[in-house]
Amino acid sequence: MILSDKIINELKKKSGLLFDKANDFETLSAMIFKVTGRSIGVTTLKRLFNYIQDDRNANSYTLNTIAQYLGYETWDLYMSAKDIDSEWKFRDKSVYVSELGIGDEVSVKYLNRVVSFDVIEHEGRKVLKVISAENSSLEIGDILFVYRIKKGDILEAEKVIRKKSIGNYKTHGEIKSVEVKKK
Repeated sequence: MILSDKIINELKKKSGLLFDKANDFETLSAMIFKVTGRSIGVTTLKRLFNYIQDDRNANSYTLNTIAQYLGYETWDLYMSAKDIDSEWKFRDKSVYVSELGIGDEVSVKYLNRVVSFDVIEHEGRKVLKVISAENSSLEIGDILFVYRIKKGDILEAEKVIRKKSIGNYKTHGEIKSVEVKKK
């Protein structure tokens, strides 16, 4: 189960966290325990935010704990109060690199920059290889390890390989558009 954007935004607002780094999930786990006296594991939270890919459904304990953190006695009361339909296979409008096909092209626009990528496999994982870059510090041939791309979010690569160098990458502006051309 993946939480909807509406629920994630409510968790962001209450916690003051952006969930743009792995440590934020540890912080949220501690905050939830402090407020509710109940534990939700960091891996479970990452799964619910679709930070890591896992198709398991959340159990009622986890959902009720989230509801209690947000000020409701149960998940069902939270869902009805917020007028949210529960959806077990929820998918937001993100582009998940792991779900793209090898050879697909992805074009991202942010600030005054346009970067296009080919989806390739590297180190046993689907990654993005830069095929063109306008006004960007990225170079043709750079390989980016990116989990997801979503309009309105920043683009962040946990790892970038440039020839023999390794680094990371994060945009300073929100993504204005994402286009995918299937092979």
